[in-house]
Amino acid sequence: MNQVDWKRISFVVKCVSCPSPMKCPFIIIASFCLILSAAAGLNKLHGQMIVNGGFESLVSLPTTTGQWFLASGWTSTGSSENDPDVYHVQGNGGGDLPETPVAIVSPYQGMAIAGFMASGTPGTNRREYITGTFSVPLNPGATYRMTFRMTNGELTPFSNGGLGIGGLGMHFSMGPLQQIASSPITVEPNFELTPVFFSRNWETISFSFVADAAWTHFTWGAFGYDGEHTITVEEGNAPTMAYCFVDDFTVVLDDGAITHDEITDKGPTVKPSVEMVNLETEPSWFVPNAFTPNGDGENDSFRPVWNNMSLERFEVFSRWGELVYSMDEGEAGWNGKTQKGKEAEPGMYIWQMELIEDSGKKVSESGAIVLIR
Repeated sequence: MNQVDWKRISFVVKCVSCPSPMKCPFIIIASFCLILSAAAGLNKLHGQMIVNGGFESLVSLPTTTGQWFLASGWTSTGSSENDPDVYHVQGNGGGDLPETPVAIVSPYQGMAIAGFMASGTPGTNRREYITGTFSVPLNPGATYRMTFRMTNGELTPFSNGGLGIGGLGMHFSMGPLQQIASSPITVEPNFELTPVFFSRNWETISFSFVADAAWTHFTWGAFGYDGEHTITVEEGNAPTMAYCFVDDFTVVLDDGAITHDEITDKGPTVKPSVEMVNLETEPSWFVPNAFTPNGDGENDSFRPVWNNMSLERFEVFSRWGELVYSMDEGEAGWNGKTQKGKEAEPGMYIWQMELIEDSGKKVSESGAIVLIR
């Protein structure tokens, strides 16, 4: 349990001097103090907390990318060019989920996630880092286990992502690190994920470490210059960045898991296993969320994209349930006209799709598309 569930904590406090306890201001103050005491006790019982580890606490809903400042408890590296992103299911523009400007992804838990450009193309030495905070400084000499989730998401035809990177690392510090522009930070990480990371699915990264000091901050990213990292093209024709989504950061006391002598300078001797996805054989699909059938040659038709699957049905309906388009094999997609050949009104439409994997498994999906004229 990493945070107090306020809805499940209740107290009965009676003020003997007030005939109507529910109207007594003392009741509110006393209850609040008891809740804070309970929260402190739970925190002590369960170890450290990462502040806003699931990115659920936002100053406001994101409306575009680069709004890292909205995430409470997370900080920057002092560079205006280190500008990670936060996304929320109820956000809008470039800040909503599941379709982001980089990839399609749903939260591992809750309604929000974060994302950052771990690296640019080889030789550019472009970096973003994410920096979080502990609820209280770590206890020097204590052993902890940190766990979080990471994915690259389902890339779209419009994404600049598609690079994989090896050697992502975690560095612990007292205070945030400092970065110059988008240049790499050259400190040694306390933990390093050696394999090249690239996965469409949420993967779990978990490791144990001994706190050498009363660390208050942690930073995740690619430390050091490009020559120290393996950067590979995993998907797309000419990807320009290795972009990672992260969620669900936790840290707990790891009683008796390891001793300090068993830890190398870069973390545990056994690296966490990360299941790699074979993009040549894995089934996948993508459906855009808007198109503009205005005859300018760009985004004039609406159709799904699929890989290692066969399309059985793809239909588009009006908001009133009227079928306006049914896709036949070999067609270029919906051109924005009704079945009677008239131009469909701009606005939102509903699509339904059925795909069949090579194994015979049927996949049924539906969603919304906005027609813009």
